[in-house]
Amino acid sequence: GKTIWRGQKEILVDFFLTSECDYIQNILLRADDESQRGLNSLYKDGEESGKNISRCLLVNRIHIANQTLTASASSQIPRRLKKLRDGAGTNATIPASLFTLEMNMETLQSHLSSEESPYKDENCTSLRACEAVIDGLCNLSCHPNINVRGNALSITDFLMTRFGWVVKHRTSRLLSAISLRDDDLKGVDGIPSTQELVTQVNAQGRRTRLAEVVKGVLKLVSLPKILKHMMWNETDRFELVKTVCGTQRLLSLLPPEDVAKVVYYVNSIFLLFRSRNFSLLRVSQADQMAHESCLEFLIDMLQDGSKSATAPDEKSDEVADDSDAREMHWRDRLVASWFLLQFVDEKDLVTTKPQLMSKVWTTCFTLIKEEVGQPIQRVSLGLLGRLVSLALVDMSQPESIGAGQPDVSLLRDFFTSEQACKALGNALVYDHREDTSVGGGHGAQWSSGVQEIIRDATANLSTRTLFPFQRVSVKTSIYKLQHSQLLCSALLAIGYENAKVAVGYLLAQATELVASPPSEDQRNQQCTAAEIFGGVCRAMLLYSTTPEDREIIWDTLLLPFLEDAVQKTPTYIIGAYFDACRWGIHHFPPKHFFPILKFTVMKVQTTLWQRDGVEETEQGSGVATAMADRFALQSKWLYFIQSVLIELDGEDDVGATSKLPWYTAGLLHDNVVASEGSNDEEIELGQCWSHVSEALIPSLLNAIGHPYDKCRDHIASLLFRMCYCHRKFINTLSYGKGSRSNDPGITIMNQLVGIQDSTSYSFMEKNRALGTARKFVAYCVHWGDAKHEYSQFIVPLLPLAFKALQTTEGEVSVEDRGIEAELVKGFRYAIADISTSCVVSYGVSNDITRVLAILKEMSEHDNWQIRQASAHFLRCFQGVHKFLFSQEQTESSLSIAISLLSDDRREVSN
Repeated sequence: GKTIWRGQKEILVDFFLTSECDYIQNILLRADDESQRGLNSLYKDGEESGKNISRCLLVNRIHIANQTLTASASSQIPRRLKKLRDGAGTNATIPASLFTLEMNMETLQSHLSSEESPYKDENCTSLRACEAVIDGLCNLSCHPNINVRGNALSITDFLMTRFGWVVKHRTSRLLSAISLRDDDLKGVDGIPSTQELVTQVNAQGRRTRLAEVVKGVLKLVSLPKILKHMMWNETDRFELVKTVCGTQRLLSLLPPEDVAKVVYYVNSIFLLFRSRNFSLLRVSQADQMAHESCLEFLIDMLQDGSKSATAPDEKSDEVADDSDAREMHWRDRLVASWFLLQFVDEKDLVTTKPQLMSKVWTTCFTLIKEEVGQPIQRVSLGLLGRLVSLALVDMSQPESIGAGQPDVSLLRDFFTSEQACKALGNALVYDHREDTSVGGGHGAQWSSGVQEIIRDATANLSTRTLFPFQRVSVKTSIYKLQHSQLLCSALLAIGYENAKVAVGYLLAQATELVASPPSEDQRNQQCTAAEIFGGVCRAMLLYSTTPEDREIIWDTLLLPFLEDAVQKTPTYIIGAYFDACRWGIHHFPPKHFFPILKFTVMKVQTTLWQRDGVEETEQGSGVATAMADRFALQSKWLYFIQSVLIELDGEDDVGATSKLPWYTAGLLHDNVVASEGSNDEEIELGQCWSHVSEALIPSLLNAIGHPYDKCRDHIASLLFRMCYCHRKFINTLSYGKGSRSNDPGITIMNQLVGIQDSTSYSFMEKNRALGTARKFVAYCVHWGDAKHEYSQFIVPLLPLAFKALQTTEGEVSVEDRGIEAELVKGFRYAIADISTSCVVSYGVSNDITRVLAILKEMSEHDNWQIRQASAHFLRCFQGVHKFLFSQEQTESSLSIAISLLSDDRREVSN
């Protein structure tokens, strides 16, 4: 209100009154009023200007002040009355309520008409009367009429903000009403007894009145004030958990038309609790005992799924023959698993009773094995991830040694069991998102609240990570990094000897998943195999301490699996292995993953197509199919090797590629990787790059005319990655600096620039090689840095891009003409991309001069398409660099534009 008033005041003072003053002053000046001649009509902030406030604003300000006092009094007066009645203590006993269920209209009229009865009683104070009103509103919240219930709930919600102390004594009453445990609580706090209403049926034999009361009570529990109070101590949380997870008997008693509404109300309470949940500090023994009792209750519910833990011992005659009343619904078990997931913390692993934590581990493993494909299995995976993460935190803290280390013996037994590892792999398969490309193209249709539970379970699979650190992001959205982190953390927690056994079982399961037959789960199965590879790779590299250990790990475990998996995995899944390999070797020194570097280089060399001067001819369908499969395998290895080069590239910081960063130990809890001298690491990194450059670049350059477009795309990407990594490597570590003979960029540029004038290529090979050069330029524009890639690669390739727009004259086949047109179209896009995306703002003015010299040459070319492209390029280039041009460069661009304006072809001059 005050803010609105201030806004109105400023508007009126600054605009309305000022305009009126101007109008009156102008009239007086025109009338030659001498009294107005000394006023300043242009500036109104002088000593004689002043400001006026309208009477309307003054009245509104007084009204707002009155409302503020009223609002303050409405909350402070009840608190003062309660303090005067109960004293300073917070545990004072509230007197019995004046409200009774026997009150009717005649009794109320008699009290209102009496002049003595209600006012002579000294116990009938105004505060007790207000509390009785709240009891009456709670009773009206259970009224049969829906409008009465809604209005009573809104008023009760408001009164709770003024009489907040009444919430404390109502929580247990409300929860007992939902749980049907209020036989002797009829009318307490205005709530009818739901247990007595079980026997009350209408003419149709349905418990309609019970449904109305339950719906009103559930809406009362969902009020913010009441739910907030339940979250502030372990006892109330325990009671709420028992109530939310034990609604099966209540639902079996309700009429069928009201079951969906009650389920929705219960789920609303759960979602409100979920959105406000926080970790509660247990400072007393009572809180710890309540917490342990809650965990035991949840474990019993999950272990004994056929019976409800909240079912009363004695049942009424009406429901004694209802066998379904004791069956536990899957939603109740799912909610119970969520509560268990959220309530377990790091203190439970070291301070709680060992028998209780053993039950938690056992329950988690049992659900993973038995609940195949169900949402509760996904929540159990989240529980496993949370337990493993908390165990690693406790094991890494020095102060936890005195308090005791967490017991992970059950985790060791689980991962050293072949059947358990197989069950875990299958659980990871079902923990992926559904494939929206099949079955109608829509996501999973979960019930209300299930999606939020699964989201929380996924968030607890592993700790948060900053991977990837570099500009190259993950390549596929189906790869779930949390799965790899979960496996890596679990293997680190069980010890090296047990981890070796578990790795054998996990890789065997991954091999089966790779070879899975076509089905709706094939994509998830093959992606899970990549996730297993990533987690196993990282864990074993963290365990390895000597070069011999790393050689054994790569040669006997990882590389054989990788070779088999890449051959069997479809092309659209290979991105998962790209991300898994990056995660497996992320932030490791080059010596840790040099075997996989040599392996991938060897695979590219042995599988990649090489130009031998023989043009492919038309072949049969069987040969064409075999060639397509061979090209697909080449594409996979060309794509996969880039993941190794990206991690070999490392960070921009000096020396980050040669040693683990300072924060890696904290993120990985890594105590096994020894740090060595930076000089040895730099020499080792130089040897890696020498091996890559000498073995890989000649094969790539000889295959730039590859018949398969996907392979040409990967070849161009690899060529750019080689140049980019070598340049960063030189700048950061200065290894080989000043030696141009080892620079792969020079060799690559010489090969690409000579494509246009080379006579050794056939027509088809030449167009394919030019397409590779175009893709190389595109990667330089979008992945490179303008300071380096623009000057070293893009500017030298500009003449090639312009000359590629010239088509072949004379008779050409339709197929060749189509290939040529597609190439010209691609280069037009590339030239436009360069002219608009690349800005020479890094202080090297000579590069602008080089570009203008190229445009000068292209503007005088015989082919009009090239002159037209140079005109478009000059327009964009001049607009981007207008304020960076020197006087000579401005005159040069102007002369080029004038020459193009006088061109004979209208396509150029226009």
